[in-house]
Amino acid sequence: MGSAMSATRIGLDAGGWSLRSRVTTAFAVSSGLMALALVLGVFAVAGDESRTFSDRIQHRPVLLLGCGMVAALVGAAVGVWVSRRMLKPLRDVAAAAALIASGELDTRLPHSNDQDLASTVDSFNRMVESLQRRIDREHRLFGDVSHELRTPLTTLTTAVDVLKRYREDMPPRSRRALDLVSAEVDHLRRLLDDLLALARVEAGMHHGDADPVSVGDLVAHTLHDSHRPVELLDIREDVTVRGRKLELERAVVNLLKNADRHGGGAVAVTVCRDGGDAVVQVDDAGPGVAQADRARIFERFATSRTGRRSATGGTGIGLALVAETVATHHGRVECTERPGGGARFILRIPVIQREGPT
Repeated sequence: MGSAMSATRIGLDAGGWSLRSRVTTAFAVSSGLMALALVLGVFAVAGDESRTFSDRIQHRPVLLLGCGMVAALVGAAVGVWVSRRMLKPLRDVAAAAALIASGELDTRLPHSNDQDLASTVDSFNRMVESLQRRIDREHRLFGDVSHELRTPLTTLTTAVDVLKRYREDMPPRSRRALDLVSAEVDHLRRLLDDLLALARVEAGMHHGDADPVSVGDLVAHTLHDSHRPVELLDIREDVTVRGRKLELERAVVNLLKNADRHGGGAVAVTVCRDGGDAVVQVDDAGPGVAQADRARIFERFATSRTGRRSATGGTGIGLALVAETVATHHGRVECTERPGGGARFILRIPVIQREGPT
């Protein structure tokens, strides 16, 4: 991931000056300008030789006040300029950290000639590179283990299929054992499929390029293919996003399957627009999700405090795959309470902005 992508650079230096040089120069300029303004005011007052100096001061308070205000304004302006110049490197570091937190691990700070910043820049870049290598290793291990497990799983599946042909010739106890083994093998197959899909999404191995996708058509097609009633769908405003259709369909299917397992099935699916986001809402009439679990259920193998997931045949990967898929489309997914009871899962993806007339 890191070797295949060019690093995003965020400028740190401003004019090639070090922080100490900028602070020293700005302080000297500010002090000089303020002193100059005050000296000019004193000379202007002293220019009238017909009065004593104390009388001149008493008769020209406005001039002195004006010179003082000018000096204060000059000092304030220089102070603002100095603060902005000093804080620019910190803003650049904060911007780089925000990009890294959003998943752009190729972001780096350029080498700085400023001795006061060089060590911080080098430490920051080494930290990001170490983080990127660790995440890449985890992704490779995650995918390799899932892939290697496919061979023995295929053998088990074939053996179970052979045994099923002679199921009617087996005694009742053997049938129950065969049904148990068949269910566990099917669960393991679905688990590996979800693990491989999650590994591909996290590693950026996408199927095809992102294209304009009508959210209303996508959700309608998904409901039709999953044999769910079209009456569930309420398209309040159809919007277009840029995404990979197959991945977005899988995300919607996983939300629907989650409603089937934990909420007795979806009772409403809504497509609308909220500001600059396309929104897909999936409602169920189940017991809902506890406030403390609404964020953690999108983690891998997370279980609610009621332990429902392990009891309903889910793999524990479906919602994590939804969150990762939506994140790669620069969106987010969240769980809230449905008005009237139940859970509401809200999927948000930025819409394609319409281009103005040329």
